[in-house]
Amino acid sequence: MTANSIRRARLTIVGVPCASCVIPVRKALLKAKGVKQAGANYVLDLILVDYDSALTSEAEIISVIKKAGYKAIPSRRVGT
Repeated sequence: MTANSIRRARLTIVGVPCASCVIPVRKALLKAKGVKQAGANYVLDLILVDYDSALTSEAEIISVIKKAGYKAIPSRRVGT
């Protein structure tokens, strides 16, 4: 792992009915290979995941979320 291999995935999570429902998703992400940090904001339907791109990819992170029962799509900030 190098500082250059750390990336941040900004994902919109779809279909989360409550704030506590995102906890299992976060736990699954933290167990995934290459994931360094994962945070969720239920109100914004947003998940931020810091990961080592040498070990995993945004597509693999989305797959982990899907296995946890939800759909995630890349979310881009307005103006970027």
